[in-house]
Amino acid sequence: MVFWLGILVGAVFAWFAVRIGFYGMWAVLFNIVISVYLAIYLQPVVVKVPGLGDGYYTNAVAMIGTAIAAFLILHGISYTFLIGQLVPSFPKVFNTLGTGFLGFLAGFLIWSFVSMLVYVTPISQNSFVNVVGFDKFQKTSISCISRWCDLVNALSLQDKQYGAEETVGRLLKSVEDRRQAEMAKQARPEEKIEDSKPEDVETEAEKRKKLGPPPEIDFEDF
Repeated sequence: MVFWLGILVGAVFAWFAVRIGFYGMWAVLFNIVISVYLAIYLQPVVVKVPGLGDGYYTNAVAMIGTAIAAFLILHGISYTFLIGQLVPSFPKVFNTLGTGFLGFLAGFLIWSFVSMLVYVTPISQNSFVNVVGFDKFQKTSISCISRWCDLVNALSLQDKQYGAEETVGRLLKSVEDRRQAEMAKQARPEEKIEDSKPEDVETEAEKRKKLGPPPEIDFEDF
């Protein structure tokens, strides 16, 4: 179900893209790809910014904040120097089909990015999220994001130590390790309480044994 929602989001973006035009949609797709790329690779740095804390939503806030800020800056530059200054004309068929295809790619990439943000938050532990097929779509979203990020790495001629898929995998693994540690931490107090009950009962019994039977009353004293 989640996969088909991604297709639906891509179709909606394709419809809007036709209204924007091929040249404008190409700039939008480029800016989205770069924004997602920066959100993925700058996440280890941004999460260390003072004030973000170390909560469950820190990774999501860091990535979505970086993506939105990068897109606004890039799109502002694109509109000022490119889109707003030059509007080339293309054949109608190419402008319709090509623009729709670019819009679909942009929509599916955004949906994949959003699904990854959901995964790194406690929302992904909700049973309803897994029922709709989110756990299966997660593999598709990681593959989609990784391909675009690897394309940016290839075009920019950067020699990255870790590929995009491995970078995303390290992020998701850190989130999963934290969840496991938190579950283990919550289980420890219960184990301690259960272990302490027999000891408390035994201690009370020993105290009563030490007190002994009550003293006998001597009626001659009266």
